[in-house]
Amino acid sequence: MSSQVNGRPTGPGGTVKDQEIAAEQRYVDVAYARLEEMREAAQAMIREGYRQSLAGTKSSLVDRDAMVHQAALRAQALDIADDGLVFGRLDLASREIRYIGRIGVRTSEHDSLVIDWRAPAAEDFYRATPEDPRGVVRRRVLHSRGHAVVDLEDDLLDPEASDGMTVVGDGAFLASLARTREGAMRDIVATIQREQDEVIRAPADGTVLVRGAPGTGKTAVALHRVAYLLFRHRRRFGSRGVLVIGPNRRFTAYIERVLPSLGEGSATLRSLGDLVDGATATVHDPPRLARVKGADAMVTVLRRAVADHAPGAPGELRVVFKGVVVTLDRNRLDRIRNDVHRRSRGSVNAARGRAAEMLLDALWGRFNDVGGPEAAEAEEGAEAGLWNAILAADGLASLDEEPARGSQGGNGDPKRAQFDARVREQRAFTDFLVAWWPIRRPLDLLRSLGDPARLRRAAGRDLDRTDIEPLAASWAGEDAPLSYQDVALLDEIDALLGSPPRPSRRRKAPSEDDPFVVDGVNILTGEEVVDDTWEPDMQELTTSIERLERSRRVDDGVVEERPEYAHIVVDEAQDLSPMQWRMLGRRGRQASWTIVEDPAQSAWEDLDAARRAMETALGGERPSSRGRRRTRKATPRARHEYELTTNYRNSTEIAAVSARVLARALPDATPARAVRTSGIDPVVRVVAEHDLGSAARKAAEELLGQVEGTIGVIVPLPLTDSASPAPSDAQPSLFDALPGPAGAPGQEGAWAEEDLERLADGLPERVQVLDVLEAKGLEFDAAVIVAPETVAAQSPRGLRVLYVAVSRATQRLTVLTADPEWKSTLLDD
Repeated sequence: MSSQVNGRPTGPGGTVKDQEIAAEQRYVDVAYARLEEMREAAQAMIREGYRQSLAGTKSSLVDRDAMVHQAALRAQALDIADDGLVFGRLDLASREIRYIGRIGVRTSEHDSLVIDWRAPAAEDFYRATPEDPRGVVRRRVLHSRGHAVVDLEDDLLDPEASDGMTVVGDGAFLASLARTREGAMRDIVATIQREQDEVIRAPADGTVLVRGAPGTGKTAVALHRVAYLLFRHRRRFGSRGVLVIGPNRRFTAYIERVLPSLGEGSATLRSLGDLVDGATATVHDPPRLARVKGADAMVTVLRRAVADHAPGAPGELRVVFKGVVVTLDRNRLDRIRNDVHRRSRGSVNAARGRAAEMLLDALWGRFNDVGGPEAAEAEEGAEAGLWNAILAADGLASLDEEPARGSQGGNGDPKRAQFDARVREQRAFTDFLVAWWPIRRPLDLLRSLGDPARLRRAAGRDLDRTDIEPLAASWAGEDAPLSYQDVALLDEIDALLGSPPRPSRRRKAPSEDDPFVVDGVNILTGEEVVDDTWEPDMQELTTSIERLERSRRVDDGVVEERPEYAHIVVDEAQDLSPMQWRMLGRRGRQASWTIVEDPAQSAWEDLDAARRAMETALGGERPSSRGRRRTRKATPRARHEYELTTNYRNSTEIAAVSARVLARALPDATPARAVRTSGIDPVVRVVAEHDLGSAARKAAEELLGQVEGTIGVIVPLPLTDSASPAPSDAQPSLFDALPGPAGAPGQEGAWAEEDLERLADGLPERVQVLDVLEAKGLEFDAAVIVAPETVAAQSPRGLRVLYVAVSRATQRLTVLTADPEWKSTLLDD
């Protein structure tokens, strides 16, 4: 029999719980002492690595890099594990005791002190249940602050085998659910549940697809799966890297501490808005524009845009050879351009040399068409006769008797070789080539589509004519902000253009013996020509890890190929457009995947198109090499699907409100089961439209005194100029009467980004003001939802977006609406 206690006093030694905490503290102290020894050993290895480089050989530099890198990773993991090193204990029926922690710790004799939570020996800590104890009698969770054990909670899984074992507390899991949020996601390593652990330890091959309603822990599970994969398959996933993709930068900032807290800092964490180097999204497109930009029809539109002549490209090429003027007009030049693009296959920027050759072919053909050879021969004959007479007077051989010199070129035709050489030397030809086939950047090409006429040519019949002007307006101007859908378009353009030519390395200085090198650039190929006539005696080597780190940095001035990863995690996958899936697919052609989604939360309208694009990215089907809509079958990859059904975030009271919204959005959908009751009912207030802004601020100030953690004020999407609805469709103005600084009256007009800043002005940092899309994946102790009627009306998927918003709070929920019907909708069963 066991005895359960919750702080019963026992005399001088304090309560039973105090005695248990003290006993655990003694063990934890031993683990920390050994951790310090391991930390000192790692630092000693770093010093030894640098000492070895003093040998001055290339191999010593390689040895140094390898030793220092591995030791630094080890030291970093040990430092991170310092906070809450030991968090669990298993008492087994076999009388064995296992302590579970963030990393594995062994004694100097290699006996186990702490088992890494990812190790097979720790699996029972997460999988054991009263129905299936798996040989576990008691599971204990230790709560620490720094190195000190401050609390503990026990779960008795096999009472019959407990044999007088002390059981403290009411269980660790439910106690953790009411924990105050601190503004960033924390790991759940101590409270992972069985259904979550099955996902975390799922097979490493293929695709793991995780579905679940809000609050089921999908994101945390995916991040813990990354830590598990890196632990169990370090060589496979550590060498090529792991990419974690979130919906926006606010979300990635929210989760950035989780993996480092688990001892894994090597994964690359990006949002859909900053996945392309050199580009950062700052806005969301209005729903209609997002639908157009994200559709797969944009592939064809962008291909036409790439094939179109560059802005300012000359429309005529004119050269002179032996007195004959040879001209190519716009139509002929366009045919040549199209032919070059057909042959380039994703290397447009590197095809200037091919373009030059095709121009020379066309010029030679035109030269023959206008009778150039006959005119040139007549001119050559007259000139040669004059020179022969002069040479004969001096007793020298005639020109006709000189031996042939130089390259025959031109397929063995000396006349063609002479033509090519003379034309290449002409400034008119080289200047034309640079302007007609420039090295193009994706952003410049996208900006060029801000010209409606150019966009109309690229659109063909693939875009609705009514969408041309709004699309062009969103890209017009150097200062136009990039949207999240624009970033995927930039990646598509980059794939079509290809990388710029890399610098060529020549033994001679750039200015020597090459008339086509001007200011260090080959004008025919666009390559930078590097003068490397001097080389150092020894060059520093770089490791694969250093190159991987460089790929994670943005704008470091180094041209790198698009990185491909060994494993990719996609969170909030239900919101991705087909173009965004194409962007991810290029980074994971050989990757395994973890996909986290909830179709009920989807803000993307064409789910069938997005699903097809996802299957292509995951390897079910692959686009043809030309990028057309034809696909070719690929060998299907293994897929493991899981569904999480328990809502760990929301109280039952808040979950009831979100379930009512879900019923309106998807009548047949089943909400997740909430397991925690708070006794605090959500608040829904009816407020006049012009008072919504001030009411939102007042509600946030009230919640500051009611919760200790974070507060989210969630508002509808802002209306932009290019997306402003017609007067008959105008959405309610949310912040018309929001006071400005010092009580100045608010400005009349539709809500904009500036109003968001005004609403947050003067509030503590733990209050975040954000729109409904930025709230994706986040959670707060309390949430204020502003104008649910507006959120629901802003797009065909508005109700699903609202469902996401009302499920963000863990403790308190306040909803402000100008429509009385919404009060009954949210509160009445």
